[in-house]
Amino acid sequence: MRTFLLALALVCTAGIQNAFSQLPLRYEQNIAPTYQEAINMYRSLAGKYPMSRLIVSGSTDVGKPLHLFVISKSGEFDPAKIRKSGKLVIFINNAIHAGECDGVDASLKISEEILRNPGKYATLLDHCVIAIIPVYNIGGYLNRSPYNRANQNGPAEEGFRGNARNLDLNRDMIKTDSENARSLSLIFHRWNPDILVDTHVSDGADYPYVMTLIPSLHSRLQPSMATFLDSIMLPALYADMRSAGTEMIPYVESRGDNPATGIEGFDDLPHYVSGYATLFNTYAFVTEAHMLKPYKDRVVATYNFLQAIFRFAAGHHHQIRDTRKQAVQEVIKRDSFVLAWEPDTSRYDEIMFRGYTARYKPSKVSGLPRLYYDHSSPWEKKIRYYNYFKPSMVVKKPEYYIIPQAWKEVTERLAANGIQFTRLEKDTSLTVDVYYIQSYRTGSAPYNGRYMHTRVTTRSERQTIPFYKGDYLVKTNQSGNNYILQVLEPSGPDSFFAWGFFDSVLSRKEYFSSYVFEDTAEKLLQQSPELQKQLDERRAQDSLFRNNAYMQLNFIYEHSPWAEKTYNRYPVFRLN
Repeated sequence: MRTFLLALALVCTAGIQNAFSQLPLRYEQNIAPTYQEAINMYRSLAGKYPMSRLIVSGSTDVGKPLHLFVISKSGEFDPAKIRKSGKLVIFINNAIHAGECDGVDASLKISEEILRNPGKYATLLDHCVIAIIPVYNIGGYLNRSPYNRANQNGPAEEGFRGNARNLDLNRDMIKTDSENARSLSLIFHRWNPDILVDTHVSDGADYPYVMTLIPSLHSRLQPSMATFLDSIMLPALYADMRSAGTEMIPYVESRGDNPATGIEGFDDLPHYVSGYATLFNTYAFVTEAHMLKPYKDRVVATYNFLQAIFRFAAGHHHQIRDTRKQAVQEVIKRDSFVLAWEPDTSRYDEIMFRGYTARYKPSKVSGLPRLYYDHSSPWEKKIRYYNYFKPSMVVKKPEYYIIPQAWKEVTERLAANGIQFTRLEKDTSLTVDVYYIQSYRTGSAPYNGRYMHTRVTTRSERQTIPFYKGDYLVKTNQSGNNYILQVLEPSGPDSFFAWGFFDSVLSRKEYFSSYVFEDTAEKLLQQSPELQKQLDERRAQDSLFRNNAYMQLNFIYEHSPWAEKTYNRYPVFRLN
């Protein structure tokens, strides 16, 4: 009898729980859903609630479709019509790093709650549409194992950081080598989100907080958005998280070996999803739940942040929409753009921080000193937060960029990112400003599949160049100006040149034989006293040059009519 009553009680308890939630979420048991389980749960919600829909929105490198789950109170799922109605779009991207799957559970949990109780979320649903990518890195998510995240406390199994092509998808938003990123670019521009949340789990120091946050770098935002973010949006989000019992702090990037030495703001370059979104005037947030906290706590913290975003958007929809509109006009009218920022270490704020004392003791592995955090010695004090940046590279925009049609990979990416262009209707010659690549450094190992160029320097000159019917003319009067200059200016840290799209111009195609060119070089020097003077000066300054016959012949060759104009000439041209 006692066993029967216990079983009956368990059935009744399960019935109460199922009445509250029909989704078989198991994050409290340290279990994340599989890819198919997550898709099936969203499919079940879409079948039950007419205000939601699961949409196939592109392909991925692993061959599985990329899905988008949309919650729209009106039942309208056309993004153009949604934007015309004045509603905000809140976009949530999950599992870009497939082992960091907290957002998968949190998004399912909050989606069901909204759909099951729309009255509670009436203000949100009246003014906002929610679009969720259930799992972005599907290839990595399918590669589940208990051994993918050595530093992470659960779930029992999680996905792998690399996708099916072993690419880190959070480094692929400019070069878009992956099918995933190509699909995401199209989704992003089709929906044009007002707010983007990219859910992650952090590595790094040990501290009591469950949730840390990387917002859009305010320096990269246009002034109207930066002011609103810093003075209104972020304070409200931090306060909301405190009220929810999940105190949140800025992402912990320590200046020394532990947070007590101060922390730094994160420069989210455009190859990150958040930095990419900022280029198009979207408020972007990266949630970084702390790796050492239990999985269930991290899911709840991520869920609480989504709630905070929803509450803020519902109450400030006019301001969010208006500041974005103003930012677009600021971008269109701006004459100069910052390509790179560097920390301004002369400025900082002080924030209250709770931490654990960092100590050292002999390692039982190596016998050498090792860092550990002493939980028996907690502390709370103000620390320095270095979150100010200053421009390190600024460029004035031209009226147009001209891109020869030979560079199809580049123009395809511009088109995928909503950049408008026209094509020349006939062959013509134009006088343009050209860059020559003077120097650069190439990594000794590939970075996310490509050998990147850094420390790029250029020189500029005016040339008259033939262009042909079908070549591309990109006018810089667009809302995407920030993106245009970031990718087309060769010195930019995330430019197409930096990512290796133009490497074929970095080598000669024509050469000379020394014994043949000797006679020609002699005649050139006789005909040009100025060239002879330059050669003599170079000999006097450079002993290696002075003792190398080929280097001297090459110097003359480079200053002769035979020199290749296309060698090291950057094949994107500026027209004013």
